[in-house]
Amino acid sequence: MGSWRLLAAGWGVLLGVTVVLGMVASLPAVVPPVAAAGVVLLGAALACDYFGFSRRAEGWNGRTASSAAARARMTALEQRFRRERDQGSMSTGTTARGLLVALAEQGQLARAGDVVDFLHAEALTRAHRDVVGDGLRALALAELGRLPQAERLLASLDGRAVREPVVVWARARAAELEGRPGDALAMLERVVPEDGPLTAPLRDLAIEQARLLVRLGAGERARVLLTRIATGGWQREVGALVGNGDPRLGLVAQEALGLVGAYR
Repeated sequence: MGSWRLLAAGWGVLLGVTVVLGMVASLPAVVPPVAAAGVVLLGAALACDYFGFSRRAEGWNGRTASSAAARARMTALEQRFRRERDQGSMSTGTTARGLLVALAEQGQLARAGDVVDFLHAEALTRAHRDVVGDGLRALALAELGRLPQAERLLASLDGRAVREPVVVWARARAAELEGRPGDALAMLERVVPEDGPLTAPLRDLAIEQARLLVRLGAGERARVLLTRIATGGWQREVGALVGNGDPRLGLVAQEALGLVGAYR
């Protein structure tokens, strides 16, 4: 049940209790204290992380370039998460989600095992939907080699969730790791627009698309796509592919950057 529906149900129950007590006693005597209690409970619910408002404020804005500051923040979040988890802190869920986002931004989801397990246990009692968190959790499970768990989590998402870039990324990555790179490429091609500017999350999907194109032997298409990404203001991200450990992808990325330089 979503947080707003849960609040509405609670208010409905409270209204029913008020009516019954008003019929037994008198409405002027019952309504003021019940209304005051309802306002206090509503304020507490809006401020409580259980309803997810503070957590939903942090979405997914794509991967970020590695830097000393980003690595220090990620390390600090890891230490804070372990400390809060060991102490049983109420804010552990918020810290865990922030850490998961930071690990994904830095491409370090292979270190997310403890965080994923904690967020899985928390999701069993969560009152709100957290599409970004679930998508990143599924992606981390796939990167950790826990594909059956990733598939179950992805299968539980529906509606608008399946169109979220991070969920598409998780589905495509899971398909690739299962040995279906063609299916993974098709998933990405349905979401990445053929022209126009790319947001950071769509840029990530386009880079994944280019990587799969190289893997499937379509280097020329990958070069065109990476050239488009670089000319759209993401030259640094394309340049990071040059030394990523895949010599074929690195060569295509280098050629794309060369074309961008020639156009200028």
